[in-house]
Amino acid sequence: MLFTIFFLILLFLISWTDVRELRIPDVLSFSLLGLALFRAFWVGNPVSFFLGAAFSFAFFFLLHLFFPRGIGFGDVKLALGVGLFLGWPLAVLAVFFAFLFGALVGVLLIVLRKKSLKDALPFAPFLSCAAVVTLFFGNSILNWYLYGAL
Repeated sequence: MLFTIFFLILLFLISWTDVRELRIPDVLSFSLLGLALFRAFWVGNPVSFFLGAAFSFAFFFLLHLFFPRGIGFGDVKLALGVGLFLGWPLAVLAVFFAFLFGALVGVLLIVLRKKSLKDALPFAPFLSCAAVVTLFFGNSILNWYLYGAL
């Protein structure tokens, strides 16, 4: 439970900073990575956690390469930490939810004329929110999706 509390605190701080400054400080990203790494070995199945980290990092790194103005390297480091904390396959679900939440809010802001397609939208809050949803409900969602409502 202590891991979860620190995870939530770090996600809040990262999201808050990204909204205010459109950047994610390395000290917060590396703190998240350290926490996730420690948890991966504490839980006892580091392979799953490293697969989640590899998927999240690779996915966001490729996005950063192809869309550097859309996805910053802070988002790549955040995705690495989230993937390492959640592990495989929950990291995949978190990435999916992050883009779903981001798309919904982005479209809503455009429709309400609060933002345009050229405006920056911090992505850390969406990834953080997706990580929290996945942390608490991810296994149930995956079981429902894979095996149907039992």
